Amino acid sequence: MKRCFPGARVIRHGSGRTVHRAGAVVVSPKKMIRNGAVTVDNGIITEVSTHRPGTAAKDHGPGVLVPGLVNAHLHLELSALARCLSFDSGFKAWVQQLLEQRDALGEERLVQGADKGARDLVRSGTLFAAEITTLGITNRSMKAAGLGGTWFFEFLGPLAAADGFLRDPHKGFFKDPAGKIDISAAGHAPHTTSPDLLTALKERARAKGLCFSIHAAESEEERQFITTGKGEWADFLQERHIDFSSWPLPAPGEIAYLDRLNLLDEKTLVVHLLNCDEKDFERVAARGAKPVLCPRSNVNLHGKLPNLPAMLKAGLTPALGTDSLASCDSLSLFDEMAFVVQRFPAMDPVSVFAMATVNGAGALGLEKNAGTLEPGKTGDCLYLPLSPNSINNFLESVTHHD
Repeated sequence: MKRCFPGARVIRHGSGRTVHRAGAVVVSPKKMIRNGAVTVDNGIITEVSTHRPGTAAKDHGPGVLVPGLVNAHLHLELSALARCLSFDSGFKAWVQQLLEQRDALGEERLVQGADKGARDLVRSGTLFAAEITTLGITNRSMKAAGLGGTWFFEFLGPLAAADGFLRDPHKGFFKDPAGKIDISAAGHAPHTTSPDLLTALKERARAKGLCFSIHAAESEEERQFITTGKGEWADFLQERHIDFSSWPLPAPGEIAYLDRLNLLDEKTLVVHLLNCDEKDFERVAARGAKPVLCPRSNVNLHGKLPNLPAMLKAGLTPALGTDSLASCDSLSLFDEMAFVVQRFPAMDPVSVFAMATVNGAGALGLEKNAGTLEPGKTGDCLYLPLSPNSINNFLESVTHHD
């Protein structure tokens, strides 16, 4: 699945004042202005209205101006592995393939893949992203492509694995005063990252007002280990002389475990959530944590979808991510939205589009800068060559794969 809109383009802004006119402006998932105009001063929107006759404007055509999309979970450093891995032998075998082939490629080819992936990401409409890196090689890729968002350095293992990151003020956590790219940390998963390391990373991110990200409730091996303290993963850790006897196990589930560690709050992105029940979703909602879903990757790697209807029933507002080109065939959020509609045909297109815009912005703490085309937010946006007669018609066009 590769959804494209021939003639689509990204609109960027620098200094000065520009009025942009188009056949319509999609201000938010629920609001569209026909014959719309967006006034941008020094990169910031100052007015959104119907275009006034006689007002000088840059006319983009009969199509639609829309907010830049927000990819809330991404691994650009795996882009060079596109179409290289098999999904037929299960998740553990896929991980083993990934590690072997990633190491065999070498850093130069991985960086080249990340650079291309970032450019393709922007061309497909994403202007903000949550990039997860374990090798620390993709910050330049984000900057060169003009992406905003958060660059998460991901850790697994014992506390010592992040010693340099936690101690070096010039390498670790950074809140970008220009609002471009923050630097923060991610814990890999509850079963791969020690509790003291997860706690240390989250506490530092919390102190800096930064987001924290973690994969959770993704695999059966993870669930068995967290709920029993035994199983294949316990055997794996013991074989490697990793002592987990002090970990707070067993726990009722992965979400309860993260809650015991005080990791869940409004600045925490919990990614995947495949193996969750209603109580888990209620706990995530109560803590204000932000769910992030990658449905195409989930089906490829696990043959399973997240329980999206139950999340919505619990009052959650999930964001969308694409994971990596090692686990799905594109980094396009238009593809991801179309897949969601295919697999959840009862989903309201308003909610699906929100997952890729306002929900993603909220997950990354960008709600004041991105997600909608409203005064005070970035003027960078997309032009799509569509001619909708209503907001519902527009949403049908962008979320359904024809």
